[in-house]
Amino acid sequence: MNTVHIDIETLIDYLHRELAPGDDVAVMAHLADCAPCRALYEDEARLSDSLRAYARANEQELPAGVAAIIRATIRHEGTAPSWAQRFSLWMRPAIALPVAAALVFAMYLGIAKPYLGTTAVIDAAYYIDDHAALTSTVPFGQGNVVPATLENDETGADQRWVASTGASDIAATH
Repeated sequence: MNTVHIDIETLIDYLHRELAPGDDVAVMAHLADCAPCRALYEDEARLSDSLRAYARANEQELPAGVAAIIRATIRHEGTAPSWAQRFSLWMRPAIALPVAAALVFAMYLGIAKPYLGTTAVIDAAYYIDDHAALTSTVPFGQGNVVPATLENDETGADQRWVASTGASDIAATH
């Protein structure tokens, strides 16, 4: 006789045929030899039978409309959705709201842009003229005329001399 008894969870699994085949054979052999475990098994079997009988006695029929809807849903479950159903899936709030917000923003930019003001546009000719003016006033450039803004009483004659003779002449004399 086996001294280790079967726990209640294993007995319930055996009763509902949820054990692996090897475990099922071991429990069946143990129940044949162990009277206390067999008594516990029979109590569990009676309890399961009484619960099943109670459930069958109190079982109610579904209303005819519910059963028809369930059957129709099962029949149509394998068919592809129509374009209207696919469109309605796309129009869910999780997708429709961001798309609508983006469209409203794009329309706002399209309508309001002329009223938002113009951006400053600087013509490239301005930079070319500015560059030409700056390069023509380099004090050591050959043949350049010294602008009046660089002349004063002390340096006016020197700057004119440098501009007229050129930087290469200055380097040769010194």
